Amino acid sequence: MASYTKEPPNCQSDILFIGTTGLRSLAGHPDVEEMYIDLLVPENFGTTDFKEVALYIEVLTAGVNIVPNPVHDTRGEWAIGKNGTWVVTEPSRPATDRLRLKQFNQHLNSGGINGLSIYLGVTGLPANGAMEFYAYGDAQYVTAVVQTKSCKIHMSDFHDGQQLAGFH
Repeated sequence: MASYTKEPPNCQSDILFIGTTGLRSLAGHPDVEEMYIDLLVPENFGTTDFKEVALYIEVLTAGVNIVPNPVHDTRGEWAIGKNGTWVVTEPSRPATDRLRLKQFNQHLNSGGINGLSIYLGVTGLPANGAMEFYAYGDAQYVTAVVQTKSCKIHMSDFHDGQQLAGFH
């Protein structure tokens, strides 16, 4: 059964949250699962425009990689983690187990599944279909040089067809 923990457990984020996260099969694409993740802000930041919004994913399950979604447009600047740095790989977008997907000039929403929805592909799931990964986001305000970061979420035993609610 899918579960999550914050790292560190007492992490608090007042502005940016990882929202609803799910994993599901894609009709016509038997080798690719679809992962969807929302980035959310609280209602009082719902009118804020952000200069940059980035989602970071680190897959912990051996052989599992993040790829562009074959059905939904995977918008943003694709960068892979190499030797402790981020390498932008546009336009090739290779499969990776460490991804930073940065989007520019975004307006985020609050609550439920109405945030910035990001759709990715996942390949190489093991026979039991479960994966383990970290996800977190960061954002920079347009109106000021202020940066915010969500808590790092550790998701485990995540199977096809499962969905987890938002994480504050």
